[in-house]
Amino acid sequence: MSTSADASASEFARVARDLAETHGVLPTVEAVVHRAVEVVPCDWAAVAVTDHLTWRPARLSASNDPGLADVIAQIAGGCGASPGIAAFDSGDVVVVHDLAEDGRFPEYAAQMVARTGVRSVVSHGLRLAGATVGVMTCYARCPKQFDEAAVERAHLLAQHAVIAIEASLADDRADNLEAALARSRTIGAAVGILVERYRLTADGAFAVLARLSQNNNRKVADVAAELLETGTVPGLEPLVG
Repeated sequence: MSTSADASASEFARVARDLAETHGVLPTVEAVVHRAVEVVPCDWAAVAVTDHLTWRPARLSASNDPGLADVIAQIAGGCGASPGIAAFDSGDVVVVHDLAEDGRFPEYAAQMVARTGVRSVVSHGLRLAGATVGVMTCYARCPKQFDEAAVERAHLLAQHAVIAIEASLADDRADNLEAALARSRTIGAAVGILVERYRLTADGAFAVLARLSQNNNRKVADVAAELLETGTVPGLEPLVG
């Protein structure tokens, strides 16, 4: 293996380790953007984790230039076609070596040249096991910035990115499920207290919690937790008396 290949392997080993050690979807997406600028390299990068692209940046998205990302999202959404949309839809890589010359996205290219400093683009669909996770796009000021080696580095980064992002999504789903189960147990215990104390049915007890939630402008789980901790909730007695 050549020295440059050794360096590249070592670099991407560090990338994989850093992404694996990053917790949370948004921090992982931000880390991918940072790495893209470094290792591809590129002037700007953006990553969106979503199952549907619109003219607005995705909720789980990041860029090293949010202002530029907003403009690009508006251009792509208004045109309905862009390298990012094509890569997202296909799950493949889409390379535009020069926006001023490429004819595949004419309206998008014209607006990008007129409104931004971007001249070359490479987009990778982020797909795992046939499911679309999002898209990663790198942008450069110079035409023909992304040669074969740069496209390959972007491809390798995209592969690491989609695995790290999916792992973070799975962690978040597990955390959300655990939290939901905890809330369910709390509500169930509060219902049990009301059933025993006031001889209500389970449905009647839950209706009391729901009314308390509405009257106090609080979540049902929070009302239930207060009942468990203190034995009562403001406004309870008139509802069960």
